[in-house]
Amino acid sequence: MSDKISDNVVNLSFFRELSKKEEPEFRKWAHDNWTVGAPIVSVWHPIVIQECAKILEKHIRANTKKHDAGTLDWNFTYKDMTVAIDSSSHEISEEEQYEMAIEHFWEEEWDKLLVQGHTVKGADDGES
Repeated sequence: MSDKISDNVVNLSFFRELSKKEEPEFRKWAHDNWTVGAPIVSVWHPIVIQECAKILEKHIRANTKKHDAGTLDWNFTYKDMTVAIDSSSHEISEEEQYEMAIEHFWEEEWDKLLVQGHTVKGADDGES
């Protein structure tokens, strides 16, 4: 996952620091209990939220399709969204275009999924 995405999903200052043993348990909780498309609850521990962000990005990368736009540009699609990047004013590599599209799709999905102030049993303490 790009640091740009994962570093900005939550503020760690309001949550307790996890031990080295607890962190993998919280990450596992995210994989076992969260699926792409389900709400991400803002009061979950930041490690859980960061892991959800990674799961979402992995899903978007696996499901983003690239289409030749007939120029040096590419169109990228994910679900019903399309990103067409015009690089005519300056050269942007195919990889840079892809990363820009992934970031766009991730931000769109994240904004839809993040739920403020709700709790789900076990999410904040690593229990399942």
